[in-house]
Amino acid sequence: MANPRKYRADQVGSLLRPPALLQARAEHAAGRLDEGALRNAEDAAIRDVLVLQQNTGIDVLTDGEFRRSDFRAGLADAVEGMLTTTGSSVWHSAEGDKAIPVKFWHVAAKLQQKRRITEHEATFLRRSTSAPVKVTLISPGFMAGRSFKPGVTDQFYPTVRELADELATITRNEIEALIADGVQYIQLDNPGYAFFLDPKNREKLKTSGQDPDRAFENVLATDLAAINGIRKPDGVRIAIHICRGNNASFWLNEGNYAPIAERLFNTLPVDRFLLEYDDARSGGFEPLRFVPKGKVVVLGLISTKTPVLEDADALLGRIDEAAKYIDSDDLAISPQCGFATHAEGGNNLTVDQERRKLELTADVARRYWGPEL
Repeated sequence: MANPRKYRADQVGSLLRPPALLQARAEHAAGRLDEGALRNAEDAAIRDVLVLQQNTGIDVLTDGEFRRSDFRAGLADAVEGMLTTTGSSVWHSAEGDKAIPVKFWHVAAKLQQKRRITEHEATFLRRSTSAPVKVTLISPGFMAGRSFKPGVTDQFYPTVRELADELATITRNEIEALIADGVQYIQLDNPGYAFFLDPKNREKLKTSGQDPDRAFENVLATDLAAINGIRKPDGVRIAIHICRGNNASFWLNEGNYAPIAERLFNTLPVDRFLLEYDDARSGGFEPLRFVPKGKVVVLGLISTKTPVLEDADALLGRIDEAAKYIDSDDLAISPQCGFATHAEGGNNLTVDQERRKLELTADVARRYWGPEL
């Protein structure tokens, strides 16, 4: 296994839910399965997926986000005051666009935290494996603007900034608690940053009278408030994943990292940036020149959106391309995103194909960096 301080063979976090777990969740939602029985089903599925991951040779394990309905649900389930509505949004793929049903979360009361966001996840995960583990959290910078509903939220938080401060505090407290629990790898997920990469989105903001750079700074300031100054023991890593949208093999945003690269990489005090680079919509590696030395960029070169297995030699060549702009010692590799950001909207792969993608990640990491001890 590679050097755990570098986590050369990384992953983003979510994994395909097995049919038995999806069935248990459906039975629980219908009132036919109690909380204890659902927890038992989750525990069994997590134990199995830990074995699957460890057998692939990747350097850090997750619980697959098996206790969540989607990547936002950990936060929403931990606090009172967030409501969901169902709608749809247009997603993209190589085959064309499609309106996909999605949940929208908004704040409809003063937030009251019922429990920690991930304590029930982290405790079981650390108890179930001796391998390094990762726990993921939704970024407060992403949630603040998207959960603020004018006419509703402003009855409790007059401005987005006030809501953002509350969410940043909740997230910061959870990060500190995870560190105290002994979790060594904590990852924030923020699809919001990719919004500012897409020229179409930037133009829409300008047309509506908004400054895209100022809007980006607001997101950045919220994430910064959640992380800045956190005391980390030696070996603890905090990371952020810049997601471009991931639902049933569809995506939302495209564009080069250039519009935000210098400011993001030099402002956000994380140890690792997990960046999607699985196809041409992510642009080139040139923006990596802005990453400070010693911070690790995890190249998301292996696509979770297609079952087609990438060529290992081609991946090694792409790492060499990236190394023209950042020291290869500050690089790692992973799939570009999770395999099932939404529990019931997993990408169009089988569990066996997912396994092969993770094995490929580990194989390429070993071939490029060697079996570091």
